[in-house]
Amino acid sequence: MVTQSRYPSGRRFWQVARMTALIAMLYASGSAADEVTSKGTVLRGKVTALSGAGITFAPEYGSGALAIKWESIENIKTDAPFQVLYGDNQEGDAPLQGFSNGTLTVGATPVAVATIQSGHLIGGGGPSFNDRMRSAWRYWDGNFDLGLNVQQSTTDTTGFLVGFNTVRTHDPTKFTLGASYRYGTEKQQGQPKSITQDQLLGLIREDYSFTPRVYGFASGDATYDGIQRLSIRGVPKLGVGYVFWQERLDGDRRNFLQGEVGPAWVYERYFGGSDRDYYAIAFGALAGYYLPYRAHFDWRLDYLPAVDNFTKDYLLRTEGALVAPLIDPISAKFVVRDEYNNQPAAGAKRNSLFLTLGLSIVW
Repeated sequence: MVTQSRYPSGRRFWQVARMTALIAMLYASGSAADEVTSKGTVLRGKVTALSGAGITFAPEYGSGALAIKWESIENIKTDAPFQVLYGDNQEGDAPLQGFSNGTLTVGATPVAVATIQSGHLIGGGGPSFNDRMRSAWRYWDGNFDLGLNVQQSTTDTTGFLVGFNTVRTHDPTKFTLGASYRYGTEKQQGQPKSITQDQLLGLIREDYSFTPRVYGFASGDATYDGIQRLSIRGVPKLGVGYVFWQERLDGDRRNFLQGEVGPAWVYERYFGGSDRDYYAIAFGALAGYYLPYRAHFDWRLDYLPAVDNFTKDYLLRTEGALVAPLIDPISAKFVVRDEYNNQPAAGAKRNSLFLTLGLSIVW
């Protein structure tokens, strides 16, 4: 007698197992999707970030991410918890449970979206070390730059650039601190080594916004340049500025063009002990613009003519920087910096031009 087993064959068993696993995965992915209601339509996918301007949302179907402003959102719910930094050092760590009339519900806590500084996904175990650091340094942004160049040929050259810049933004104030140092050498066959670059820059600045377009500032910058025979240059200045054009992209990013003016004092001391100083009117212009793929361009111009001799005694400085993200948090950075001193040290040229290509760690 032949009896038929009531269990499926091995092949049949694995087919059933795979089908069961697939159904479970589809069910899990569907149940884990976040929901955003916008203009009467319920969108399913994943909320990836928050800001005071809106959210970043990756749809369930398709590729890429959407930037949705709060005014276009009617409701929002997430399964995963978010770290929401808002107000004055306030924080919520919970799933998003609703949105209405400009108020986002984080867990059981109502948060006015206008006060949100940032929002990031966190794990189920609570905020990680990086999340806690983000909270502690929520008002700080900055970058650390490094550039190197080496050539070995008929002429050997070496050089490096190291610099940092950090900004603390807490409306209505903004504090900026920065420094950089560049050094380079050159050696031709049969000749001694010579120094081609030896420059140290430093900056400290405070801005205060009186209105969204009008601000005041006080700053001081210092320069050492061994090639230009400049032992120290100090430029304290203060004044007012105006934002001519601004386009707010989200809570952290904006395109802008602004100008400023105010009194300044320029002091220069050269190698050998000679020095000079003069009072100046400080004219400035600043611009920033975000390009595709989150690349960013920054530009600054400083014009410092002497009060008593505008045409023959002045300092003109300009710098442009293009930053392109590579692998978070590392970006490629290209900088052009030019300085024209109409009254340089004896034996030094009036113009100094620097081109730098390096890497920047952005936080």
